[in-house]
Amino acid sequence: MSVPENAPPSPSIADIARQSDVAHLFGASASWIDAALRAWSDDDFSKVAVLAPLAVELLGKAVLWNTNPVLIVPLSDGHDDILHNLATKPRLSDPKLKTVGLAVLLRRLDKVLSGGLSLDSGRQSRMVKIRNGAVHVGAPAQSRHVLVDSLGVCNRMLDNLGRDPKLFYRNHFESVQALLDQKRSEVGHQVAAKRARARLHLSEIEERLGGDVFSEATAMLEDNANDLDPDHLVSSDWAVDALCPECSSRGRLQGAIDLDAQIDFDVTGFGDGHYSADPYLAGWDVTLTPTSFACNVCRLTLNGPQELEECSLPSSRHPIDIDDLGEEFDPDLESERLYGSRD
Repeated sequence: MSVPENAPPSPSIADIARQSDVAHLFGASASWIDAALRAWSDDDFSKVAVLAPLAVELLGKAVLWNTNPVLIVPLSDGHDDILHNLATKPRLSDPKLKTVGLAVLLRRLDKVLSGGLSLDSGRQSRMVKIRNGAVHVGAPAQSRHVLVDSLGVCNRMLDNLGRDPKLFYRNHFESVQALLDQKRSEVGHQVAAKRARARLHLSEIEERLGGDVFSEATAMLEDNANDLDPDHLVSSDWAVDALCPECSSRGRLQGAIDLDAQIDFDVTGFGDGHYSADPYLAGWDVTLTPTSFACNVCRLTLNGPQELEECSLPSSRHPIDIDDLGEEFDPDLESERLYGSRD
């Protein structure tokens, strides 16, 4: 069979081996970024700030290896043999192979990547110090800053390698988009972490149970949404149904209620031009001031009006239907409890 004149050359054995090494580094980096993002959703700040730079280091070596394997060798005495081997027969599995640390790797990536890293020297230094354990990580904001920097660098490297970020981040892709949203407030980041934790919780249940059983289990959890109330309500609160912003199941929106009596009058005429108007209770106007939300399916919980607003749930006082409070709600008793006896 003849080969077309314009056909690309077949990859050599060395090229195939190099791409296999790049794929190995890509997979290892993806595993570490998965662990880092899981730690972020669990508020494990120390793990986040150590694991995310490790993912950067491995993916960065994939970029340098893919560009030219000699780029991962330290510039110091004693590496001549390794440099020669990498220039002629590069093998990532070479037991003698010594590679650059994160600080040098970032500097080299800044030259290799088109447009550079977009990470100034201060942020590079912070990532390196935390990666090396020179900085104690105890604050969520500091941990998130390192994670966001790591994700930004990873995205630049994925673009260089021509790899799909969805394959790299897997179930965390939505969380990464939220983290990289520079306009997001501190509350927004807190909610993003909560939603990521709920998303992972649900995906793990689905993987464990399978499709049909998972659907039955989530339907049962949704039907038992009221079971959450004792754990999440204070004694003076009530709850109404509301769709979960993460999994769209029926959850519970909780808060304090106010009652206003609807007074009407029974008018009686006496035929001599005189009338009597006797007031009576015609019903109740009920308002809810939300304070929290809980979903029994994905276990998402939101606290306070800012977190509720971040998820587009009602966050301020608004009218509700009295029937939404359930059969156990007695407006007369609740009015007496709230406002005292009304004679």
